[in-house]
Amino acid sequence: MTDLLNSIYIIDGVQKPLSPARMLRECSVEPPLEPDGDPQTLADEQPDLKPDNFVFKESAVRTYAAAQEEGKHDLPLPFAGPCTASKVAQALIDAIWMSGHFRLGDLSLKADWKWNTREMGNAAAFYASVESACSYLDALGLKLDRYSLCNGQPSVSFKAGTVAEEEASEEEENSLFRELPYRTANPRISRRRKTHATLVPESSDWLIYIPFDSCDYRLGGSALAQATGAHPSTAPDVSDADYFIDCYEVVRELVEDGIVKAGATVGNGGLMACLRAMTEGGTGADISIRNICKAYGEESQVRVLFSEVPGVVIQIADIDYDYIDAELILQDVVYFPIGHPSASHGEVRLTEAVEIPQILESLLNTLEGED
Repeated sequence: MTDLLNSIYIIDGVQKPLSPARMLRECSVEPPLEPDGDPQTLADEQPDLKPDNFVFKESAVRTYAAAQEEGKHDLPLPFAGPCTASKVAQALIDAIWMSGHFRLGDLSLKADWKWNTREMGNAAAFYASVESACSYLDALGLKLDRYSLCNGQPSVSFKAGTVAEEEASEEEENSLFRELPYRTANPRISRRRKTHATLVPESSDWLIYIPFDSCDYRLGGSALAQATGAHPSTAPDVSDADYFIDCYEVVRELVEDGIVKAGATVGNGGLMACLRAMTEGGTGADISIRNICKAYGEESQVRVLFSEVPGVVIQIADIDYDYIDAELILQDVVYFPIGHPSASHGEVRLTEAVEIPQILESLLNTLEGED
């Protein structure tokens, strides 16, 4: 197997300054030893994206949802970088629902890559994947607890957990991430969920959607694009670590306080896949995403429903709405009430609009006017 970790990379004729192994060592809690011997040189090129003339139909949302669930979701190599950052975010969000007492700064990640160099562009995609993972984790102030690489169909997965508090240098002691509420003195996490994964049949409850990144909704590399054979040229640029931190901390507190009755991660398959998973218990959902489209100036409901922008959907009681509204706005976290659970059916049904409070209407109008 080609030494993908320790090689010197030349991609599109340009030598990269660091090897993947060097980036991973700098991003790890306990870096492995330096390899013996001189590194190989690995030259590769990024393949050109295929032209795309696929037109997504707004009327085919249900068909698209079924198609992407039946299809296989491979790591899209042309978008290996942004998709890897999205997987990091999703793994961290998956931990948000668990019992215990922890904050984002208490978490570390285990990363597992499978890769090969059988085709042109594979090595370049691996470099982009590692670079993106390390860059995003560094921006979040987090570390890898372990990483591995083995031969196979290109893929990458992450799993989040807590790490023991290590001795900190003077510089780290002054870091934002060493201070509450970003870290706890004795973090603990259980694999038992604190919240329901499926909807609770209470029609007065609210379903709230919170995107954890400020990026645009794009379909490049998505499960929908793979299922339909489309070739969008742009994937969501998941890179706003500061905003992710704000979102994570406020939602984690709501989960620990028991205010979130049900919650799920928006990840593979996007918002639609998340909602369909939440209805698997038999309770359906009547939702509208018109306000999301309005806020982002997005004309396509398909992009909003199927773009894999990391985020959450939470179910809260109507009596807690004003409190959550105040908490999220206080943290400058944009959120969208998208509808209500429905005990009369077990599906995700799109409606025209959801009535929203005046204070949120003002927030949406402000967001719509931003560049």
